[in-house]
Amino acid sequence: MKKLINTLQKIDNILVLINKIIHEEHINLLDSKTNIKKLFSIIEKKHYLLNKLNKERKIQISLEKIYNVFPPYLEYNELNNYSNKIVNKCIFLNKINLENKKLIKNKFYLNQNFLNLYKSFKNKNNTIYDVHGNL
Repeated sequence: MKKLINTLQKIDNILVLINKIIHEEHINLLDSKTNIKKLFSIIEKKHYLLNKLNKERKIQISLEKIYNVFPPYLEYNELNNYSNKIVNKCIFLNKINLENKKLIKNKFYLNQNFLNLYKSFKNKNNTIYDVHGNL
């Protein structure tokens, strides 16, 4: 049972790190001059932590089968507390992540519209000037 508690603690710690990364991503997306390299770095960190979380989650499921104990762990206070903390953090992180998705969509939508507008403007004004400013 101690292994299951340790696994839930690891999951909780990973969620804390994911929370920091998602907040950093959110701040970067709110900035008008988003640093794309920094954003990709954040996304890589988030991807790594999500893979780590997935691994720990598989361990949790296998331990639950071994001990024949399943959420919400009503008979076990400590397990129930960790489980509730994890569920609440996941709900919160999901909300922030959805906001980040909307921000990313909006930024890329605006950038694409600007590029389309620029392209159409450029095609209409194909005038060429020489060194003296004559057509």
